[in-house]
Amino acid sequence: MFRNILYAVLLGVSMAACLSQNDNETEGAEAPTLKDMPADADGAVEAPLLPEPANFVVEKGHVGDVRIGMPVEAMRQDVPMGMVIADTTLTQEGQQSTAYRLYPEGDAQGLLIEQTCAAEVCRVWRITVESPDYKTPKGIRVGSTYSEVQQAYPISSVTFEEGNLVAVAEDAGMSFILDTSQLEASKLSSFTAATLPPATLVESILVY
Repeated sequence: MFRNILYAVLLGVSMAACLSQNDNETEGAEAPTLKDMPADADGAVEAPLLPEPANFVVEKGHVGDVRIGMPVEAMRQDVPMGMVIADTTLTQEGQQSTAYRLYPEGDAQGLLIEQTCAAEVCRVWRITVESPDYKTPKGIRVGSTYSEVQQAYPISSVTFEEGNLVAVAEDAGMSFILDTSQLEASKLSSFTAATLPPATLVESILVY
């Protein structure tokens, strides 16, 4: 009888050890490791492709390689490394039109590209910069203040149209759409280039 009891105890210990080992194996399988990530021929883990810095430069007539007036088909066929292009639909004055979003892989913001079409050829009409990753050669980006914009570019006018407060830098070929959340709604239509509060932030940049 004593032998039977001893056998039962040893069997219980053995089963507990097996269950513990199975639990450890399951936990280990759930945790990602470098072995699970894509690797090149030498076994090194592949880093994600990053767009070239030149793609984030905002200048008169273009943002990176996307230029005003270029054929849309050419733009779609020459997407920069590390970036994604996707179709979208805009509704303006009750009319729907096709536009395009160009952004770095893994990022939700980038460029909104509008087109104009004639004779069955569509061309880039204007570009809206929506991400702070893009900036002008003078350092202006989404999130810059109106004061910084004034120091970098002559502002020809400030207008309030279709719900947007816009500072126009005509010589630079850009308009700066401004954040109105901290401004009095009753004063939006009366602001001028001289009276707009200097701390007002840039919400997006329009290149045309």
